[in-house]
Amino acid sequence: MLVRELVNPRAMSFTQDESAYANLKRGVTAHLRGDEERVILSCSVYNAFAPRLQAEVSLPVERSDDAGVWAVLGCGTRIGLAVSYPASYSIVEEHLTNVAAELGRKVIAIQLLTENVFAFADEEPERYGDVLAEAVRAARDVECIFLAQFSMDPFVARAAEQTQVPVISALEACLQRLAGPKRVPSVERNSAP
Repeated sequence: MLVRELVNPRAMSFTQDESAYANLKRGVTAHLRGDEERVILSCSVYNAFAPRLQAEVSLPVERSDDAGVWAVLGCGTRIGLAVSYPASYSIVEEHLTNVAAELGRKVIAIQLLTENVFAFADEEPERYGDVLAEAVRAARDVECIFLAQFSMDPFVARAAEQTQVPVISALEACLQRLAGPKRVPSVERNSAP
């Protein structure tokens, strides 16, 4: 399901309050038919609500960045973090460092984007791709790049062309986890012979 009105793509901040949670719950429950196995939040600003929503809808609720975080932690400790919606950066970074700490590891997230490129994802997708590719090209001293938002997935191959390190897509990592070991969440640069 896609509930577009849950996030204002032009906003530079997002308040995680009761009204935001009520909108999320209303948006999810309106689409439930009774045969769902799980809910996956595709926007990281709602990730903090996952445990509460899970308890109230009686379905597993997963964060948008869960599978991607596990994938990048297999790449090293210096992670280039691309987040197109500024309100999500601290949420994704905190989750990345918390999961690493639970594993007894230290990780450093290096912010690659500072502007709100999500604002033109629908109307100017080429501009979105250009800004993302430039941010990846400019990344230095990182062991992988994490494209942490699902809206970045159409540009994963383009981003991978800009670097020598693995590029992990949150969406591809999520799909890999759902499909089993057949899918690969990263794209290696110039993998052709």
